[in-house]
Amino acid sequence: MTENKDSLKSAFDTLNEIEQPTERQKDNILNYILSEGGKKASLCDKLCGIITIYPWRFAFGISTIQTVICTLLFGTKYTNLFLSIFGG
Repeated sequence: MTENKDSLKSAFDTLNEIEQPTERQKDNILNYILSEGGKKASLCDKLCGIITIYPWRFAFGISTIQTVICTLLFGTKYTNLFLSIFGG
């Protein structure tokens, strides 16, 4: 029974070692924090960051805005046209 516990303990110790960042990774993280930490991001930088990190959210947002505006302008005719084009 103790051999089984020892093998499990060594397996979990190995997993803990893998999770820890290496010295090179720590240096890269520190350099990034020091280079980007003091800068104040403008609204444009934040927006560009969101678009590049979450492009699908941006696309769905633009699509939703377009649908709402066109439905407000054209009423249900726009929705019916859209559904007839795409087989709805």
